[in-house]
Amino acid sequence: MPEPLQFDAESGEEPDAAAPDADAEPTRVIVKVCRPGYVPEGFTVRARVDDVLFTAEASASAVLAARDDPEVEAIEHSRPLSLDEE
Repeated sequence: MPEPLQFDAESGEEPDAAAPDADAEPTRVIVKVCRPGYVPEGFTVRARVDDVLFTAEASASAVLAARDDPEVEAIEHSRPLSLDEE
């Protein structure tokens, strides 16, 4: 399971800085921003949960660039929900 991509000072985590593949398919992510209605450059909104939380598609390079965007609070790779109890 992918680890959350937290961009706040407390997490100490950053996304992998390897060079993204420009021809790769966009990745689906869940994004939380600081300013209502804000969408980082290179992100395409799929669905909004509220004014600051939405699902989106973005290239690997756009996701990496978002780590320097002060308006982005957190990004997590999207994954299918499972209703199975484990």
